[in-house]
Amino acid sequence: MEPTVTLAEAAPQAAPQAAAPASRLWEIFPSDSLFGQLFSMDTVITIARVAIALVLGLIFVGLVVSIVKKLAAKRMDTRTGGLVVKIAQYLGFAFIAVNALDAAKVNLSTLLGAAGIAGIALGFAAQTSVSNFISGFFIVSEKTFAIGDVINVDGTSGIVFSIDAMSVKLRTFDNQLIRIPNETLIKSKVSNITRFPVRRLNMDILVTYGTDIERARDILMDVAANCQNALKSPEPVFMFKGFGENGVSLFFGVWFATNEWFDGNNDMYIAIKKRLDAEGIEFAFPTRTVYQKKA
Repeated sequence: MEPTVTLAEAAPQAAPQAAAPASRLWEIFPSDSLFGQLFSMDTVITIARVAIALVLGLIFVGLVVSIVKKLAAKRMDTRTGGLVVKIAQYLGFAFIAVNALDAAKVNLSTLLGAAGIAGIALGFAAQTSVSNFISGFFIVSEKTFAIGDVINVDGTSGIVFSIDAMSVKLRTFDNQLIRIPNETLIKSKVSNITRFPVRRLNMDILVTYGTDIERARDILMDVAANCQNALKSPEPVFMFKGFGENGVSLFFGVWFATNEWFDGNNDMYIAIKKRLDAEGIEFAFPTRTVYQKKA
């Protein structure tokens, strides 16, 4: 008589055969090998979670930054808007990094504690950078200048080329690029030459003591009236400054539109020189009188 096999005895033998195809997928890398430990199911799931967090984070941050750019372009000037956009980008990158670490199941509390200690060390090492970054906020809030303005910083003049988080770059009139740290700008005397639409040309004129001052004033006023670029309002300014060592010091100021100041400067000086020469009024210059002692 042949032995009979019950259903309960046959079931355990069928189960391993059904599970065998699924287990063969991971038999390429044995579980006790290095590759088997690196490419386990948990590792694959973690990598997938980190990748999804990075992709979604980049999409989200990209949308937020684009919205911030549009709002900044409508409601802020170029300088303030650029700084706000950069801050939004930095915060977005920090947000992506935190999400990626969380997806990788990294203990953020331990990491933040280590980051705090490292931040203190970096703070001492990067005091100048932090000071420049903070100074950038004061520069933005004061709105002293904008991109395209001509400014003078302690004798250095140029066109504002860019305003960054750490520095301001000037393009000089001989086409050089000068970088000025924000901290230096806060501590320095800054003159915005093109901030207002009208600017005065100030001229110091030294004439001889034999000059008729009232006649010299009338001549200067007439030269300004005949200058094509000179403004009639505000009127030119004439002032008797005093008696100098070598002659009489006069001040004459003529107003020009800011974008015509350079041409007006040349036109006025040339016209005054020609007119005073034609009228017989001499410019004073250093003179010395030598007396010979009698024998």
